[in-house]
Amino acid sequence: MDRENEVQVSLVDEDEDLLEYDDSVGGNESERTGRGSVNDAELGLVLDDRARAAAEMLLKKTPPCIYVSYEDDSFLLFDCGDDGEASMPIICDDNVELHASCNGLFTAVRKFLEKYYGSLPFLSKELLFDIPCLDITLCEDNAYNNQITFEDITTIFRILKERSEANSEANVPAHMEIEISVRPRFVSRYNALVELTQSTASLGNIRPFTNDKSHPVVLDDSTTVGLGGKPVVMNIDEEDVEEANGEHNQSHHEGAEDDSDELLEIVDE
Repeated sequence: MDRENEVQVSLVDEDEDLLEYDDSVGGNESERTGRGSVNDAELGLVLDDRARAAAEMLLKKTPPCIYVSYEDDSFLLFDCGDDGEASMPIICDDNVELHASCNGLFTAVRKFLEKYYGSLPFLSKELLFDIPCLDITLCEDNAYNNQITFEDITTIFRILKERSEANSEANVPAHMEIEISVRPRFVSRYNALVELTQSTASLGNIRPFTNDKSHPVVLDDSTTVGLGGKPVVMNIDEEDVEEANGEHNQSHHEGAEDDSDELLEIVDE
C-alpha cells in the first residue's frame, strides 16, 4: 500500500472529538533535520527555518480548483490557473485563506459576497458551505472552525478521490464543489424571541418574515398582519440600502464575536 495515501489519526485532545490526519511520510527527527545530535537552540533554529520555508512553499503552490455556487451564480474559490474558467469571478485573491483557519476563509467569502451582492442579504445570516461529494456542511458559526483549515478539507477530498480513481469507481468528481447558502444566525433569532417575552406576545405571534404581493409583510413577530387585510410590500430605495450597508460595515466583525451578537438575558417576572 502506498504510504502517502495512509491516513493516521489521533485524538487532538481528550475533551475534543476532532481527529488529526497525517498525510506525510514519517521519519525520525535526525532524518527531518539532516543532523545527528543537536542542542535545543540549534534544533529550534533549524525548525524555524524549515517552517518558514515550508510556509513560503505553501503560498507559492497552485491551489486546487474549487467551484462555488450561490443562487444562480458560479465562482472559483481560488485562482487555480485554469484558463478554461478565466471568466469566472475569483473569491479569494490569493491562497492564504486556504492555509488559515476556516474562520478566516468564512470572513473572506463574506466580504466578497457582501461586495458582490450588497450587505443586506447577509445581515444576521450565517453562511453555510455544503460540499455534496463529502456529505459535509461547514457552518460559519461552528466552534471548531478555528481548529481546522480548508486545506484539511481539500486533503481529505484528494485522498478519497485518488482511492476512488484507483478502484475505478463511477462518477468521481474532477473537482470539489461548494454550494453556499444562508440561514438566520441562532443568536439573532434567539434574541428576537427573548425580546418577545418582554412584550405581550404569545406563540401566535411567531411567524416567518414575508415580503411579496401574495403575503403581507411582517416586520417583526410582535406586529399584526397587514393593514386592513391588504398586503404590504417593503420598498427600499438606494439611499436606504447604502445607509444600511455603511452602518453594517462599521459594526460587523468576524463570526459571532461581534458585540451585537451577545445573548440577551431572559427576565422572568
